[in-house]
Amino acid sequence: METTINTRTGTMRSTAEKTNVVSSNVSAYDRWIETLKFSHFGIISMTILVGSILGGIASMYVFQNDAPFWQFVVGLYCTMANLVASIAQAPTKWVVNLFFLSATVSTLLIIINL
Repeated sequence: METTINTRTGTMRSTAEKTNVVSSNVSAYDRWIETLKFSHFGIISMTILVGSILGGIASMYVFQNDAPFWQFVVGLYCTMANLVASIAQAPTKWVVNLFFLSATVSTLLIIINL
């Protein structure tokens, strides 16, 4: 078993104890993102598919309702940010966060323009 020595306090702590201390400070969201890293390319393909569909439906409702142009621009910006992050193979946390932003904005635009 490897041990490390902390020279300031003079205490010895094993490597396993250090990892338990570090992992206990991680939030549930960060642990969930870590589990998603296994299927990173699957996540990318699903965010491209679902994000594009939701963005297209939202823009259809915006134009059908003759809503202000800024609604289309906001929806387009969020959807394109999701697509750019996915196609550029950004880290999993970026892809998931931008997908949730895009899905939330698109869903709100759909509800507003029903």
